[in-house]
Amino acid sequence: MKIEETDVTRTVLGAIDAGSNAIRMVVAELSPTGVLRIEAERVPVRLGHDVFTRGDLDTETIEQAIAAFVHFREVFDRHGVTTYRAVATSAVRSAENSELLCHRLHHEAGIQLDVIDGDEEARLVRKAVVQAFGETVPPRCVLDLGGGSLEVNLRDGTGAATVWRGFSLPIGTVRLVETFGLHGAIGDAEAGMVRRYTATVAQSVLPPRGDLGVAACCGGNAEALARMLGDGETVGPHPCFELAALERALPDIIGADIEGRMQKFGVRRDRAEVLGVAALLVATVGRQLGIHRFIAPGVGIREAVLLELAEAAAEEKARSEGAQDKALLTAARTFANRVDHDTTHGEQVRRLVRSLFAQLRDVHQLPDDLGVLLEVAALLHDVGEVVHTRGHHKHSEYMIRWGRIPGLDGEAREMVALMVRCHRKAVSDVRKFIAEADLPKDRRSQVRKLTALLRLADGLDSGHRQRIENLVVSRAGQSIVLDLVTRDGPTIDDATLLRKADMFEEELGHALQITVGRAVPTAALAGAGGSAATGAQAGPVNRVTARRLH
Repeated sequence: MKIEETDVTRTVLGAIDAGSNAIRMVVAELSPTGVLRIEAERVPVRLGHDVFTRGDLDTETIEQAIAAFVHFREVFDRHGVTTYRAVATSAVRSAENSELLCHRLHHEAGIQLDVIDGDEEARLVRKAVVQAFGETVPPRCVLDLGGGSLEVNLRDGTGAATVWRGFSLPIGTVRLVETFGLHGAIGDAEAGMVRRYTATVAQSVLPPRGDLGVAACCGGNAEALARMLGDGETVGPHPCFELAALERALPDIIGADIEGRMQKFGVRRDRAEVLGVAALLVATVGRQLGIHRFIAPGVGIREAVLLELAEAAAEEKARSEGAQDKALLTAARTFANRVDHDTTHGEQVRRLVRSLFAQLRDVHQLPDDLGVLLEVAALLHDVGEVVHTRGHHKHSEYMIRWGRIPGLDGEAREMVALMVRCHRKAVSDVRKFIAEADLPKDRRSQVRKLTALLRLADGLDSGHRQRIENLVVSRAGQSIVLDLVTRDGPTIDDATLLRKADMFEEELGHALQITVGRAVPTAALAGAGGSAATGAQAGPVNRVTARRLH
């Protein structure tokens, strides 16, 4: 869902997970390095109260939920949340009056609640766990124990052949506590009833499995059990606990009343109320699936929702930036046309420098968003020729600084003007001019690298004849090799092509080599038994090395 944006320079996301035992909220900001959490809350509103026995959300629970969501909306507004998603799980989807809650939340809190099914629950939890494990392959089994249901994800295969299957079992902690009246200490007969019911449901829903060994276990109860039983043991950064340790502790966990659990295990009241049933459920499912170790990655639906919002925001931002880049290039072309500047050479240099920028990312390490500024500079670097050929770089700089080019403002305009001014003349003069620019130190460093690329591309279009059709970059030891495909083969003076390579070599620290050849026609490749996609070159090839200037 969209919220009216207050600051277009920031992307702030909000996620709400309305579970059966509590409602969780998180606010985070999308940054170039990932998602930065700003604020998170857990409100102990038990939406599952009476739902699993009476079928309805009672009036008091609805009022508590609305108060929590009104507060969450205030948090969203305070942080400038631009996009959010709120989901509800087992309790709300089981309630016959769920539409009443959704209607009131929409009108009183301004938040739309999505009621998701068990399959979606399982998918979201799986996504969060896979993300939490990063490059490490997650366990073959992922469990998410909630108040209304247990979601089970089972994995077959690895790598590209990985197939996950999700299952939703109606054996959540709040559901069993209220269905079986297990308020307080749990006796042997009651424990046996929970185990039998859990095993029966699991056997009827889950496919037969061998010894799974290890499982990721999500949810507040799993995290509490890991703290209680783990003894500091971890798998990577994630705490874990053994089935054997859980089974040894079961008598103490289920035998204590709520006050006893709070005191003995240091948990909140709402956690203590369901901890006994949770321990029985995890132990029983563990035996059924052959799990001897549980890893608690500390993630769940809320984190998955946040992750998907971030992915969607990043995609939208990329699309928007792509449209902005096109608009800026269009504005630059319009400006050139308005002053009667022929951009034939500029377009060729733009194509060459775009290729250099893309293929040399690992060398220059510049942000991708600077690529469009480099293209604008390439397009307009000779625009000053409409004033006079002599000293045209100065005229070009002046025109870019003071001309009307929509979308080119502030630091961006200054950087383009500097690149254009510095596309010719001695490197020492260029360095001095950039050093005196009214830009932060990091921007001046970026301008030097961008200018080095622009000068190289400008030199490659020797004589302004657009003879280079393609450019391929590769590495040969410490040198950068440019393989140029031309219309008429290696007839260009290679030394002329490298006449502006000096700044590249100084700024980026690599010597340059060039090969020049003509592309092999597709028919010739096919006739020689080769592949038309190889891009091989025919005829003589010249190579020249440009040395670093000292």
